[in-house]
Amino acid sequence: MQIRAFEVEDEDGVDALLKAAFPGPGEARLVTALRAADADTLELVADDHGRIVGTVMFSPVTTRVEDGEDLFGVGLGPVAVIPEHQSRGIGAALIEAGLDYLATLGVPWCVVLGDPDYYQRFDFKPAASRNWAWAGDPDGAHAPAFQVRPLITGSAPSGKVATVHYHPAFLGV
Repeated sequence: MQIRAFEVEDEDGVDALLKAAFPGPGEARLVTALRAADADTLELVADDHGRIVGTVMFSPVTTRVEDGEDLFGVGLGPVAVIPEHQSRGIGAALIEAGLDYLATLGVPWCVVLGDPDYYQRFDFKPAASRNWAWAGDPDGAHAPAFQVRPLITGSAPSGKVATVHYHPAFLGV
């Protein structure tokens, strides 16, 4: 198995993978919308002898700090592995490869909305611990699942109230 950058020829394989890994078509539509908006900051695939068995996408997010400053980072998701290849470390390898590469590019931080027990292994911490909140969760119901990981030391400031906005493509899903 090889982890590599997404290529246009992978589009059908990734689409089929997302539809197999998730109960509905939302994630596949989201990926298509992010690509169409040129908002696929980084997309990696796990290629098993020409078959796409895993994928991860990172897209731009904006954090509006209470003083009006905007900070820019990325959001992780979706990440998926075809059901028959799950629990083999493919998703984790895709996430780590993506985070490592983004750090070399100088991307300051990454957010994710997901299971805290899973994402803590990648050093994600609750965004609320930095006074960050997700704009799509005004009542805080999903606060435990909304997490952040600095990719560059000191790059995700804490203490100031901030609201994170995912790319508008997420609104259509």
